[in-house]
Amino acid sequence: MYNSLNRDSLQRIQNIANGFMNFPAYAAYRINSYTYDAMAGIHALEITRDGRPINLFLFYPSTNRDGKIGSIAVYGAGLQGHYNAMRSSMMAFGMPISDISMESGMEPFVDIYLDY
Repeated sequence: MYNSLNRDSLQRIQNIANGFMNFPAYAAYRINSYTYDAMAGIHALEITRDGRPINLFLFYPSTNRDGKIGSIAVYGAGLQGHYNAMRSSMMAFGMPISDISMESGMEPFVDIYLDY
């Protein structure tokens, strides 16, 4: 059996996507929510403009298999801004952050661990 996000977590992600879509500043952007890796239970929220990727948010299930969102990885443009805003509030999309860091792998990303 593989880990996955529960219905509440998937609804949270859809609510985040709807928030972006309904925010006037994002009118020119395309917001796409989809399963990124079914076996790992990862869900993606992708923001593009004119066919170019802007940000990719990957939502990972918690490791204790309760179906909650355990962490979020943010890729793309404006990473320092995302990091600074979330670090100062210690919140990500209304969920409390337990740890946040800038990381580098194949490309830089903001690594966010949640505590809710």
